[in-house]
Amino acid sequence: MNVKKRILALLSLLCAVSILLSACGANEESPSVTGETLVVNDFTELSMTYLTYIATNLPSRDLVANGEKAGAGNTHFRTRQWIEEQLEAAGYDDEQIQEKKFTFSEGKKKYTGCNVVVHVDGQSSDRRVIVGAHYDGDGVGDNGSGFALLLATAVSLVDQQPLYDVEYVFFDAEENGLIGSESYVSTMSKKHKKQTEYYINIDSIAFGDYCNVYGGIQNDKKKVVEETDAYELAMEKAAKLGFETYTTEDLDGYYKQNKKGPPIQDNALYSNPWTYDNPAPKNHSYMSPSTGDWGDHAPFKDAGIPYIYLEATNWYAKGDGKEDAYTGYFETDDTSVGENGMFMNTEYDTLENLVGLFPGRAEAHFHIYSPLLSSLILNPDTDTPTV
Repeated sequence: MNVKKRILALLSLLCAVSILLSACGANEESPSVTGETLVVNDFTELSMTYLTYIATNLPSRDLVANGEKAGAGNTHFRTRQWIEEQLEAAGYDDEQIQEKKFTFSEGKKKYTGCNVVVHVDGQSSDRRVIVGAHYDGDGVGDNGSGFALLLATAVSLVDQQPLYDVEYVFFDAEENGLIGSESYVSTMSKKHKKQTEYYINIDSIAFGDYCNVYGGIQNDKKKVVEETDAYELAMEKAAKLGFETYTTEDLDGYYKQNKKGPPIQDNALYSNPWTYDNPAPKNHSYMSPSTGDWGDHAPFKDAGIPYIYLEATNWYAKGDGKEDAYTGYFETDDTSVGENGMFMNTEYDTLENLVGLFPGRAEAHFHIYSPLLSSLILNPDTDTPTV
């Protein structure tokens, strides 16, 4: 599907772009916060370059579908190889980039998956931040968009030392049941877990109507969401970066009063809108600002590690009106596109549909998530706005 010369040419171009963006790093707008200059790291251009490459050359990344045989014909294998090539070209060394393999069974067959873990020493090693996105699957949105942003961020921040240690993790076998993230968490020591400030999950950030941030744990009675400090930190940082933020408090009861969701803005971050007092019209299962356990954040949450989840979707979408209505599983309320407004895990999750149906949306989402992600990686301290 791919000619060797074409691969080499594209990789050379990507390396050049990555070096340029690493040097330029920040966008032109630097809003002032409490008298200090806020540098906004925005790696949208490189994220889009990676997303286009993924869509064109690595459309099928499913481990089971591709099997485990290494080689140019195996796009699952080539995806991992390509990720590591970009990281090495950016300047990460062999000690920083590690392959963490694990095994699992599907049906009667056993498979070996592989997470790619990149370690960066911080100014202080007594705390750490983990940020991840799964690279397996078939979709551009789910999750080409997530690991494109993660890779662009890791490449562009290669020369910037974070406050705490950072681990970038490209997870495998998420689509097979969060197996890669479960494997990663299972190898964490008690000290490692205790030292982790939070885990940031990036999944399906391209197609959805609203750019969302989630966090927190529902209690047993599903009335209160606890452990929301990481979510609140993300929203505080987003506000300092100049974005409009719609928190749980802002959205609580909005749908009940207006019979629709808030206006979709290019410069805004939202939350799951449903609460115990103002639940979803149907299928009320996930209270704001939390979300369901369908992503790689779940093993971290279960291990007692705070999480921040970045996802673009539409919690107000009715879809086909059945079990998934109002659950955030449909990316748009327009039922005439995709499968009743759903793109992830369908044949419609393609770059052609993303660009044709939602022109400029991926770039707009990267413009929001990229600065926020960089801020959360480089400095988890809200008192210091400079990122």
